[in-house]
Amino acid sequence: MAETVMQQGGLQRGMRLVHALIDFFFPPACVLCGTWIGSYQRGRICAPCAALFGAAGSPLCSCCGLLFESREGADHLCSRCLQQEYFFDAARSLARYEGAVRQVIHRFKYRDCTMLGAPLGRLMAEHGRRLLPAVQYDLIVPVPLHPDRLRERGYNQAVLLCRSIGASWQVPVDYTSLQRMHPTPPQVTLMSRERLRNVRGNFLWTGASLAGRCVLLVDDVMTTGATLSECGRALKAAHAQRVDCLTLAQTPRGGSLL
Repeated sequence: MAETVMQQGGLQRGMRLVHALIDFFFPPACVLCGTWIGSYQRGRICAPCAALFGAAGSPLCSCCGLLFESREGADHLCSRCLQQEYFFDAARSLARYEGAVRQVIHRFKYRDCTMLGAPLGRLMAEHGRRLLPAVQYDLIVPVPLHPDRLRERGYNQAVLLCRSIGASWQVPVDYTSLQRMHPTPPQVTLMSRERLRNVRGNFLWTGASLAGRCVLLVDDVMTTGATLSECGRALKAAHAQRVDCLTLAQTPRGGSLL
């Protein structure tokens, strides 16, 4: 027993030495800004960059999670949610899609920076528990890309985020059962009403029944909520008890996606 403990202690000291040597020759840096982090934390985000994605909180829309400009008052429905029906129960975002947050997500989504998926997903896992209703999720599902778009881009950014969230929360992820049935023009090119028509009825759940299950739907950015709502419609059609949504950022009203 004592010999085993000594061996484990020696292994730990050896690993610390290896990490120290790696840090010396290849100093670890924040994956977003390049600032030296100062310890063996490769693939991590420095505290100032992490803070960009941690500012969201009340007051916000109790349905879509819109962050109100005024920091006064309690959570309440926004004007859009008072008029429009969504097929999800609650949606939350970590930040506004603007400034440095917008630049980071643009790099992640369009410039092949897949290494950002893990640290950004960990931030979603960390803040998601604070922002979302107190629900025990049974399954995490990424918003799917159509196969044509997936071949063009080479990866689905929502899948990369789900991997980290699922690992952090120890909740299984279903990567394939929610499918986008038809190729459509990118939502970024469309106005609000066109976005809804563009995705209506375009998602199908092909897996087992979701009866009695609470599902977390994950994407990078929420704009009007049209895509998330139609994905929610497919999940509810499979008898999901509850569908909540979590995104890195939400476009401010009147804003647009890249």
